[in-house]
Parts: sequence; C-alpha cells; structure tokens
Amino acid sequence: MALISVLMPVFNVERYVKEALRSVQQQTVRDLDIVVVDDGSTDGTLPIVEHIAAIDARIRIFRMDRNRGIPAALNFGLAHCLAPYIARFDGDDVAHPQRLEKELAVLQANPEIALVGCATIGIDENGLPRSGGVVSPVAVSRDEIAKTLLLSTPCLHMWLARRQVYDKLEGYRELTVAEDYDFLLRAATAGFLLSNVPEPLMYLRTRRGNSAHTHAIMHRKAQKYAVRLYYERLHTGSDSFSRENFANAVRAGYLTNLIHNAATSMVKAGFDSRSRTTRMLLCFLASLVSPWQARYFLDRARLRWILRNEATQRDKTCLAPSYQ
Repeated sequence: MALISVLMPVFNVERYVKEALRSVQQQTVRDLDIVVVDDGSTDGTLPIVEHIAAIDARIRIFRMDRNRGIPAALNFGLAHCLAPYIARFDGDDVAHPQRLEKELAVLQANPEIALVGCATIGIDENGLPRSGGVVSPVAVSRDEIAKTLLLSTPCLHMWLARRQVYDKLEGYRELTVAEDYDFLLRAATAGFLLSNVPEPLMYLRTRRGNSAHTHAIMHRKAQKYAVRLYYERLHTGSDSFSRENFANAVRAGYLTNLIHNAATSMVKAGFDSRSRTTRMLLCFLASLVSPWQARYFLDRARLRWILRNEATQRDKTCLAPSYQ
C-alpha cells in the first residue's frame, strides 16, 4: 500500500493536465498512489492522462459515465484511495516538488493535527504569476485558524489529510463550488485540528471555465450557506443541508448575476494588471457595483489584518510560527 493517495478529479483540462500530473510525479515523496477521476471530459483530457499512465504505474484512471461535478467525482475517487494519507490536487494547478513532503512532515510531527494545507501563489492561464506573485496569507496556529475560520476557507483545497477525516465525514457533500469549505467546517465541528505550511507550495490557476470564474456569485452565496450550516451544527448538533435548501440558498436573479459577473471581470482585470493603482481602482469599483464583492473584500481585509497582527505578536515574542 502506498503512503499517500493523490486524488485528482479532471474535467476538460487538456491544456493543463500534463503539467499538473508532472508536478505530482515529481514530488519528493515517491510512495504515491495517484487516483485520477475523469468527470466525463469531452476534450483530449482522458487520452493525455492515459498516455502518461501508460508509463507510470502509480497512476490509476477512473471515469465517470457523464459530467457529475466535483463533489461526485471526489467521492467516486475516494472509494479508490487506500493510503493512510489523502492529498487533493486539481487538474489545472501546479505543485512545488516538496509540497507533499512538507505537509506530511507537519502531520507526522504533530499527531493532533488532522489536515494541513499550504500557502499559494496565483497564476494565470499561461502559468504566469498574478499580482506580481504575491503569496496568499494562511493561518497556521490553532488560534489563527479559530479567528479566521468563518472569514475564508482555512485551508485552500490543495491539502493533505489523514484518511480518518474522510472516513468520519463520509466524504464531500454536494455544495457545488463550496464543497471544500463545507468539508473543512464539518471537520472543525467534528473536532479535527487544521493547519497550514506557511510556504507557497502550490500555484493555483485562474482561468475561464473553472468554477471560481464561471459561478462567481454562486461561489459567494455557497460559502455563506456553508457558514450557516456550521452555526446550526454548533447550536443543535446537526444541520439542515439538502440539495433543495442549497439550491434555494445560491439562487440569484438574472440582474444580480449580470452585475456580479461584471464586478468579477473588473477584479480579474485588476489582478491581471501590472499597475497597482489600476488594480486598486478596479477592485474599488467592483465593490461599489456588487455588495457580494464588497463583502468578500471586507472579509479578506479582516483576514489579512488578523494574520498580520498574529505575525507581529510572534515577532515581538521572538517565537517561530508554530503548528500547535
């Protein structure tokens, strides 16, 4: 049995999947079982993966009968992940060669931690750094996680987890575009401790066609719905999730969608710009156009303030970042 099962759902990523898989193959941790789930791709994704798998016995391919979405593809793949640790990858992102090694080191040195993510750098469709290659801030300590848990996902979806987490939670729920955040909030409710490696070990791609771009307002509403379910569990021990309730929570009218998509396009143009002034101006205009975008920026500002304050406190006491 391999040490780590890598779970990678793919859908119509023929332009990127070769690079993504290569970054998995080149991990310094070699004892991997790579489970690729093709979610009904209609382009050349599957033949590319099959070609790579023919020369790397660690890669096993499973195909969905049709496109069912990321939560279903993840749960389908989880049934084939047999290792004691499970790592999430996407078919269009790129990993630093030491990503799994450094995440695994945290889990092995800290048996109380159940899941660990890492800092990231955003890249565009061509693999070039966005916003000058700024590293995303991440919470590391237990206190930082607790303070920022409801402002943003505590670990971006490229994490390594003990399989007990997946067994306990029975996989993902169908909160499309927020299944990862819901998973982490349920993990926190169940008492699992989360953390991050503060180094940027993943390059996350923003492109047309991925869920963050295609379902912009749905993404914002789905995250808030996941938070409401979290509060329900805290107060009652269970929550009211259902597909119908989720559909109602993320429903938005034509005009709301149109306005928010315009705001999202402004934000993307701003972050693709080399001018800091242009970036700030477009993000400000996006906040005026869409209240959902304004709320997101406010949460991000609070997140950065908390993490910056925590880092300052560590510096004052001359303590290195702790995973405790």
